[in-house]
Amino acid sequence: MNPNEQQIPAWWQNLQRGKSVLAAESARERIHRLMQLRKAILESEDAVRQALHEDLGKPAMETNLTELLTVYNEIKHFKANLHRWMRNRKVGPHFPYLLSSGHIQFQPKGCVLLIAPWNYPFQLAVMPLIAAIAAGNSVVVKPSEHAPATTALLAELLPKALGEEVVKVVSGDGQVGAELLRLPFDHILFTGGERVGKIVAQSAAAELIPCTLELGGKSPVYVDESAPLEATAAKVYWGKWLNGGQTCIAPDYLLMNRSMVPLMAEAFRGAASKAQEGEQAGGPSLCQQIHAQHADRIRYLLQDALAGGARIEVGGRWDDQGLRLEPTVLSGVTPGMRLMNEEIFGPILPIVGVDHLEEALAFVRSRPKPLALYVFARNPKVMQRWAMESSSGSMCLNDVVIQISHPDLPLGGVGASGSGSYHGRYGFETFSHARAVLRNPHWPNLTSFFYPPYTPFKAKLAGWLMRWMR
Repeated sequence: MNPNEQQIPAWWQNLQRGKSVLAAESARERIHRLMQLRKAILESEDAVRQALHEDLGKPAMETNLTELLTVYNEIKHFKANLHRWMRNRKVGPHFPYLLSSGHIQFQPKGCVLLIAPWNYPFQLAVMPLIAAIAAGNSVVVKPSEHAPATTALLAELLPKALGEEVVKVVSGDGQVGAELLRLPFDHILFTGGERVGKIVAQSAAAELIPCTLELGGKSPVYVDESAPLEATAAKVYWGKWLNGGQTCIAPDYLLMNRSMVPLMAEAFRGAASKAQEGEQAGGPSLCQQIHAQHADRIRYLLQDALAGGARIEVGGRWDDQGLRLEPTVLSGVTPGMRLMNEEIFGPILPIVGVDHLEEALAFVRSRPKPLALYVFARNPKVMQRWAMESSSGSMCLNDVVIQISHPDLPLGGVGASGSGSYHGRYGFETFSHARAVLRNPHWPNLTSFFYPPYTPFKAKLAGWLMRWMR
């Protein structure tokens, strides 16, 4: 439904009433809502799998693992912990407030806007929705127009499960999104690319609306000389296979000692052989690119790299429809190539050779901060150096992508890869206002020592406090 002038007031006012109801609900009542959502998803699993197959050609196995399982796990995590998270968080006594009591109260922000992308159109709409509902907010969900089947499913499923006073799904293109940004939301969470993220951030800033940005970037992989190459190749190859490489935290490029590149390429050939055993390119286990325009962009990045001297070590074949590309590993890649200067967001993995660890660290630090960083090593000193001398939204050691599914770890970026985070408790706190509450006794009134007039005795007391606190 497009939010034209006749339609906005009805559903907007409905959500304003809903947020008042939600704000007063107990943890038990909010958990009941999440259980209703879980029940609706369980009853619609086949429809979810069908919608994602229509939008992305996503295999049922991938839908189960990356769209449904993650959502069920998040609901289960909130069910187990929401009572504790909603409690007032006490703060300890602190001089000069020894006779006071203080706590932090978590209040719903109000009505929030969730702008979801097309690459994981179910998971990335529902995961923040879970946190927003658990925190007591009413929600507007704006899915991507590039995933129409999933959008239609969400528009039917979510209001039916949660109520129209709790959630509204608004479909449409970027113009619809721009109209939504004119509404006085209490928080906005955007998942997508940097260009649109800046537009959302500017719009939110103009109205002083807090905003969480989950963007992307070029997430590097560093493979140390101490790493087991066969196991490393299998994990990184899977990270590029998953969702056709269209994952915000997918490995974007690989750094390693240039003398090891031929051995790494051979390990990738082994990983590809195992992954594609019995299948052709475009078989039922490989996601397609979202649409022809995106596939053409991936094709151009590959052709540009090959024209610049890169070599295909693994993959490189498209299916007959030109929408599915085998995970493709390139060697001979140089930093000036186009695919090294924009997020690939597809199944191409460039290998860049370096002479030593310091060069790899300097290479990553010289570029915008990525959403994820992956390090494969047996040497703990190497892992420690990456932890201390780099910056990224998340970091995963000796694996890829899986950090996103840990319920106690935040998903979020830093710098150009985003701001703020959610998942689990971090999502609850993102959609909550942490209100400071201090209760002071009527008597004795210790703060009266600092009321005017400022007598010599009070000045002496203040001086003593200054010396003691310094």
